[in-house]
Amino acid sequence: MSEHGVDLGAIRGDWDYHACYVTNAMEQTLKHLHKTWRALKKNSPAPGQVPLDGALMEEFLEACRQTRALTDDIALMQETKPARPAKATARRAGGKKARAHK
Repeated sequence: MSEHGVDLGAIRGDWDYHACYVTNAMEQTLKHLHKTWRALKKNSPAPGQVPLDGALMEEFLEACRQTRALTDDIALMQETKPARPAKATARRAGGKKARAHK
């Protein structure tokens, strides 16, 4: 969904479904991001550092890239959010029952 010029009319389902999908994808990616960051800190070569090379750092960087791509998807969802119909206004007190008790 992060491609420019996406025709949302060509995507099956409705806006709410896709919003839930993007939200879930972001939650799972952030969990993975935090998990790999904690693992990097656990394997620190010195206080206040993390290992800057290796498979774990590559995994962390890929999770960061995925998070960035998902922020683009969230922005797209914001731009394409359908207008919600206005809520019905509350009825005034004084209907048939209120008049009958007078």
